[in-house]
Amino acid sequence: MKVILLQDVKSLGKKGEIVNVNDGYARNYVLPKKLGVEANNKNLNDLKLQKAHDDKVAEAKLADAKELAEELY
Repeated sequence: MKVILLQDVKSLGKKGEIVNVNDGYARNYVLPKKLGVEANNKNLNDLKLQKAHDDKVAEAKLADAKELAEELY
């Protein structure tokens, strides 16, 4: 079963990664503990939108930091 990780999991991967795990492990451990969600079309689209938003926020923070650096020098 393909799962999108919502948190870093030591033996599986980092937040936002799509990993393939055994069905039983996903049903009994990953999903109930809210460490991940099933990688269906809706969740994959949500992940894509979240990554785009994170990139936009990071770009804005970088621009603000560069602007502040120019003011200081």
